[in-house]
Amino acid sequence: MSAQAGSGIASGLICTSAEPMRKENVKRLFVLLMCWSCQTGLQAAEATSSLQIIAHPAVPVVQLSQAQLRSIFLMRQVVWPNGVPVRVFVLPARSSFHSQFCRDKLQLFPYQLERTWQKLTFSGTGTPPTELATPEAMLAAVSSTAGAIGYIETTDETQRVKVIEIKP
Repeated sequence: MSAQAGSGIASGLICTSAEPMRKENVKRLFVLLMCWSCQTGLQAAEATSSLQIIAHPAVPVVQLSQAQLRSIFLMRQVVWPNGVPVRVFVLPARSSFHSQFCRDKLQLFPYQLERTWQKLTFSGTGTPPTELATPEAMLAAVSSTAGAIGYIETTDETQRVKVIEIKP
């Protein structure tokens, strides 16, 4: 590749119109993309596995579908099957952990969640969830509030709460 053609990505793997891509460069590019894809998949799996949905021990469910979880955090499901009101706790929107929760568990962007909560507040039809500053505060609030649900990082300190399994 000539100096005028540019440096390219990954040590000259990008071809220019003046120089066709060689077979060995195509192979290198393929291997690089496969390695990147595998690494990204592993990181996503690690990130997803580090989240746990927790609830007050008296909450009458042990698993939820992703749609049910989304409905709870969008404040659409407001009571548990036993009639106890759902109390939703979240971490601050600027928290990277909250963003990860929204993306991985709810399949939403954080701003979509915020926008829904704002509509409920401004229309007078509902209230937003309670925002807590730290995961420790989340654990304490969920363990002591009837009907509570929230999320924390995977930890051994879940004796005080119920861990809810999320079905795909």
